[in-house]
Amino acid sequence: MTAQFTNDTGFTLGFRLNMQIIADALEEIDATHRQMEFYSAGDSCRLHGIKIFSKNRKLCPEYVYLISSGQVDESFSEYTGIPFIILGRTDTHLFPEQSPIIEIMGQWDFLEVFDVVQETFEKYKKWDWDLQKALNSEKPLDEVLLASMKIFRNPMFIHDASFFVLSCPKHIHRMLYWETDPRTGRKMVPMSTINDFKLDMEYLEGLSKKEPVIFSADQRGYRILYVNLWCQEKYEGRILIDEISDTFKPGDLYALKYLGKLIEMCIQTKELFWMSMKNEMEQFFSDLLAEKIQDEQQILNYLHLLNWNLHDQYLCLKIITEQKDFTLHSYSATLGQIGAQLSSGHTFLYDNSIVAIVNLSYGNTTPQKILRELAIILREGLLKIGVSTAIDNFMLLPKGYHQARTALELGRMSDSMYWYHYFEDYMLEYMIDCAIKDVPIQLLCMSALYKLQDYDKENNTELYQTLRVFLRLERNLLQTATELFIHRSTLSYRLKRIQKITGVDLDDPRERLRLLMSYYMLEGKDF
Repeated sequence: MTAQFTNDTGFTLGFRLNMQIIADALEEIDATHRQMEFYSAGDSCRLHGIKIFSKNRKLCPEYVYLISSGQVDESFSEYTGIPFIILGRTDTHLFPEQSPIIEIMGQWDFLEVFDVVQETFEKYKKWDWDLQKALNSEKPLDEVLLASMKIFRNPMFIHDASFFVLSCPKHIHRMLYWETDPRTGRKMVPMSTINDFKLDMEYLEGLSKKEPVIFSADQRGYRILYVNLWCQEKYEGRILIDEISDTFKPGDLYALKYLGKLIEMCIQTKELFWMSMKNEMEQFFSDLLAEKIQDEQQILNYLHLLNWNLHDQYLCLKIITEQKDFTLHSYSATLGQIGAQLSSGHTFLYDNSIVAIVNLSYGNTTPQKILRELAIILREGLLKIGVSTAIDNFMLLPKGYHQARTALELGRMSDSMYWYHYFEDYMLEYMIDCAIKDVPIQLLCMSALYKLQDYDKENNTELYQTLRVFLRLERNLLQTATELFIHRSTLSYRLKRIQKITGVDLDDPRERLRLLMSYYMLEGKDF
């Protein structure tokens, strides 16, 4: 008898068959096409044996009963929920609606049917036993899949939420060929396939499924049966079966559901140190950026765990996408790819985006080098990144996140075609944006420019434009005159008129800066 264990979610270890799996087994050996009908109402995975029907015996819904059609009469309406295998044609209306029935016609006899069904129970009991042994082996996932390939008759593999291959004990022709991550050396699903999946609605919809799903042959040329793995409502990866060696059977979905629950239970109950620390670190960084942590010693304790120093140089990155229907699960799939490239950083999901905190000192790197390392992933994934300035105090990282977020926002407003946005490139826009939140633009700009605009309108002159070009070209008289298509003497005359009308001192750098800022606010980046 298979051992049973129950976790705190109510899932019981110990696989139980249903009538669908038995029907699959009977069809598999039906080489002469002997006729069979399956009525599945009330079918569930609760069976652990077969018995020959006897009217004098109390029936149990955890067994399937073998009976000849001649034994069926009106009294069978009382057997609600009892599964039957009937040898010969009979009136199925004599059975309750919620009793699953397999009706077999043709050249079958009692012993033949009984043996096939009994062997099916023994086959799955052995599988269940092999699974439990595999979970205690040195390579549990490999052993689990090796044991399961006998059940599913096709090659199998498991990948995590970041598309790293956790197990693929047998690779055969037509399966995906894995890429090797250059930093970790781990096998992973090819980046081209990952990017195809991110744009495939069938794939994206499947990320939220809690039941086994069959993925169509559109992407790979063959169907894929898979089940997602969850841990406390968090997507951890999936088990996949490629329909290459044999055709899927309906009962495979039930067996895969059990296998998925088994592995999920192990994820939850083993509580591996690295996994709990990973979740704890993600919560720490999320609370840090939200400025929820007031205890400086708590921050120092986490820095010690990371082997980082308070006054190392840090960089904050925020990564988003413009794609429609890009889900949180899609971000999860990209997260590991980015994290694998950042050996001196911590990557996590925050505020509907991917955020990375990078220790530049620890990795002896630069922001430019970081972006080069991420370029392929971000460009192929149609992602955009905001980059903070280098920060020399870990306590200032919430401000760094604000910078990265601001760089993204201002970069999107600028209609820039670049996939990266440095906060340093948008400092002026940021300062102006902050200023005009409290004071209207017309009160921030120097009145001298308004005077020139009024003068030009009344006298049909171009003094406002002349001053703008003169300041932009850093007071170069020859270049200014050339761009305005006027003589240098005309330019000198205009500048004298400007100073007389406005009273500004163009030799004063502070005056010039204020004028430049005013032009910037009035006319934008390309003044």
